Amino acid sequence: MAKYDRLYDYLLGESLKCRRPAVARFNHPWLAPMPLTEQGEAFIHARAGDSAVGGRYQDVFNSGDYSLGMFHHDASEAAIELLNHPAFLDAAAGSLVNFLDCMRPDGLIHRIELCHKAHENEPAKPVMAQFALRIARTLGDESQSWLREHDIYDRLATAIRFTETHYGGMHSLILAHSALQTGFDNDLLTVGIADRQVEDPGASAFMVLEYQAMALLAELLDKPNDAERYRASADRLADLMNELMWYEDDRGGYYVALQWKGGCAHLGDEVIGETLAGRFEPMHTWVSFLPMYAGVPDAGRAETMCRMLLDDTRYWGPTGVRTVAADNRYFSQAPRALIYDHKAAARTPVSNWAGPVWVLSNYYVASALARYGRAERAADLARLTADVLMRSLDTRGSLFECYNDAGDGLWPADGGFVSWNVLALTMLREFCPDETAHWQPMVQ
Repeated sequence: MAKYDRLYDYLLGESLKCRRPAVARFNHPWLAPMPLTEQGEAFIHARAGDSAVGGRYQDVFNSGDYSLGMFHHDASEAAIELLNHPAFLDAAAGSLVNFLDCMRPDGLIHRIELCHKAHENEPAKPVMAQFALRIARTLGDESQSWLREHDIYDRLATAIRFTETHYGGMHSLILAHSALQTGFDNDLLTVGIADRQVEDPGASAFMVLEYQAMALLAELLDKPNDAERYRASADRLADLMNELMWYEDDRGGYYVALQWKGGCAHLGDEVIGETLAGRFEPMHTWVSFLPMYAGVPDAGRAETMCRMLLDDTRYWGPTGVRTVAADNRYFSQAPRALIYDHKAAARTPVSNWAGPVWVLSNYYVASALARYGRAERAADLARLTADVLMRSLDTRGSLFECYNDAGDGLWPADGGFVSWNVLALTMLREFCPDETAHWQPMVQ
């Protein structure tokens, strides 16, 4: 057995347990981020009419039980790997259609859905057109009929217009709804700031990719005018990011977040940051480098960003990319973070993105490094990621959302998280092909 074959078997085997049947208001199979817990199984059976017991659902996300949630970003990004395997096509495609079926008439796609109700009213981030494009490419010759049968393109266009209308910031960049909505729950660029106040480099980077995906879907459906319009929108947004968000100092460069303030004489006064020892410093986190994943910076700026990313005293750690630089005074690799959730009117523990290493962020950064000619470092990151997951299986028998520099799994307390951890396989396949050439798609 080759080095990573056990990880391959484990991740795909656990992902099979994340498939869910059509149930309640979900008319299609779907993907959850972890296998069913006992409570989740009882609820699914009850909703499907198999049992009169267990039909009530208690929201237990804070305890790490995500087994009844359909998360837009988890499903979309896990599908990057899972769509290589016919066993997951129905559940991946079904997840997208379920989200569109549950979309509000004005185009708001909820970021989390439960099979019997919406979990909350916050919108999905701009990833759904990218999700649809991945599915269409997998379907090949059947893609046009699938897109038309489920009215995918027009419904995605409605969602795009919703984002443009309600999340276009004062500088025509893209607003994050909140730190929680970004999916990076306590990210320093957005946490603790009122909703829809921050033009976030991650939100804008994903919107660039979303426009590009819509252009390719338009071409697939023979809509050349739409394709041209979406490409122009992507180019304009990327140009604005380079014009308004780029920051560089003697330690490197990155993209900042902006909070518009009336009466400011200078754009710099709107940069999210803080004054330390009499000197203003913009905030940066791993999200500040997401524009590289979208291809926004030119080669020179990307090289400047790599100086920060690859610095082992800052972002580059022994298990992968730290989500906040190790020399930042807010750096923390605690399992969870405590924030005030104004919707719940209470303090709430959330996933920690202020220092721990996540497979998702490792994947984005590895892809960015490869895009800008750093294939060897992308391969290094792929191996770091796979190695920490292998150690987790050896020592804990399970996988986790995130890890610290020592390789300890942080959350959920008992493990069980699958979701976008499957991207470790994608990274190995794309950046270490000699170690994965013998892998066969899962078809069961």
